[in-house]
Amino acid sequence: MSRQRQINKKEEIKQLILNVAREIMVEEGIDKISIRKITNTLDYSPGIVYHYFKDKDEITEILLKEGYGEILNSLRDVKDSEKEPEKEIRERFISYINAVLKFSDYYLAIVLSDKASILQYTSILHKGVSEDRKSIKILCNSIRKGIRLNQFKECNVELTAQALWVSIFGLTVRLIIEGEIDIEQKEKLINQQLDILISGIKK
Repeated sequence: MSRQRQINKKEEIKQLILNVAREIMVEEGIDKISIRKITNTLDYSPGIVYHYFKDKDEITEILLKEGYGEILNSLRDVKDSEKEPEKEIRERFISYINAVLKFSDYYLAIVLSDKASILQYTSILHKGVSEDRKSIKILCNSIRKGIRLNQFKECNVELTAQALWVSIFGLTVRLIIEGEIDIEQKEKLINQQLDILISGIKK
């Protein structure tokens, strides 16, 4: 077998292992991933999995970055608006919700987990979160900008960002759970939610 074919074969096996782990995550939750379940499904020996991955945690981390990371990247795709922080916040949340709905299986499997190994990536309610989570830091920057421009009320910026995020989280989860909501109704709900939330911080 040529070297290139060997490389391709190794990548194929690696992806197969990740695909099975992904299926377990979606069906049972990310904390239910185990080497035993993967090897039983593929009829592989554990040694084959350990040849490609250090342990279960490495597989879990890859899946976290693959799905949840893609969702969070949606926030960075929105351009900063120097004079319109409200527009900035709206567009980022809308982009985030749409990304979540695209990766809804990933999202629920990850954000509804209460395991410490997952919460180290997803928790947002602790003090100092704006230094730990880029998503919250981006939102805090927009709020500070609004205060500086005299468009938003003076407030505890981090607490405000957390409250906004949790409110959007609630709507997003309901949109996923209830599923078949027509596009017009979905957009109305999102815009109404944002109207209410932003009116609470505007001067």
